[in-house]
Amino acid sequence: MAKQKTGESPLRIGVLSALVSEIEPLLGWVQHVRRIPTPVGLLYQASYGEHELFLGVAGTQKTNTAAALQALITGYSPDVLFFTGVAGSLDPELSLNDVVLASSVVHHDAGVLYGSPLAFHPFGPRIVDEASEHAALWGRVNRFDSDRRLLRAARQAAIKLTSSAPDRKFKEGVIATGDQVVFSSEKRQQIRDQFEALAVETEGAAFAQVAWTNKVPFLVVRSISDDAHEQSLSPEKLERIVSAIAIHTPEEEAGNELARTINTVAESAAALVLATIDELPDHLLLNGLADSADSEAV
Repeated sequence: MAKQKTGESPLRIGVLSALVSEIEPLLGWVQHVRRIPTPVGLLYQASYGEHELFLGVAGTQKTNTAAALQALITGYSPDVLFFTGVAGSLDPELSLNDVVLASSVVHHDAGVLYGSPLAFHPFGPRIVDEASEHAALWGRVNRFDSDRRLLRAARQAAIKLTSSAPDRKFKEGVIATGDQVVFSSEKRQQIRDQFEALAVETEGAAFAQVAWTNKVPFLVVRSISDDAHEQSLSPEKLERIVSAIAIHTPEEEAGNELARTINTVAESAAALVLATIDELPDHLLLNGLADSADSEAV
């Protein structure tokens, strides 16, 4: 699947997912996979063409994601980063297996709860600015923009993938992140209205924030697994989501219906990640990539 171009410099590429079922498609498509030590989550080293890949399983939600990504960056110094997995749709035009490229990622649950009746005022976390002697913290940064050059490569990859899968849509826009798994028509509309987001999930903004603070170019790619509506969640699936039962092996995760669905849907996002790597140009200037990533206070 890899299409190494003549003269292309090999990259060290980090790819993170929350679940084994989301990273498994990639593990099946790359070469020379081996498990390597990590203080957080699971981590595999592999090759794709001439590129060196580090494929991680962080566990769900923001804290696990931030810890796993920082461990990956500190230990292996990747040139570029991708997050791949599934998300709930907030856009009525998006269907199962469609893919969202995050132009930016935002924390939808960061802010102030105030008053009675209760009102939510969103704002971003303060981030330490190590370069500043006088202003130790940035203003409230809440929106993290994906690297523009990675986005351009992903757009080209999406065009090529559409020719082989014309029923699948690829859409670019905001992805919203919070520690709540959303299956609520009321909440999905609130997030869509407040942040103009296309999809909602539980890891992307934490991933983007850590990548941004480390000045590593990043892109978040998500396949649509549901519509974030209560009607799409059966009591059985709800029980599985909130269950505290441990999963000890990938086989145990793959043994339940929800994980199998996630695995199937996650292939769409994983395929776009590899296709994007194929599109990275020969003249890619890594020193300039991090400078093209922006952030925004909300």
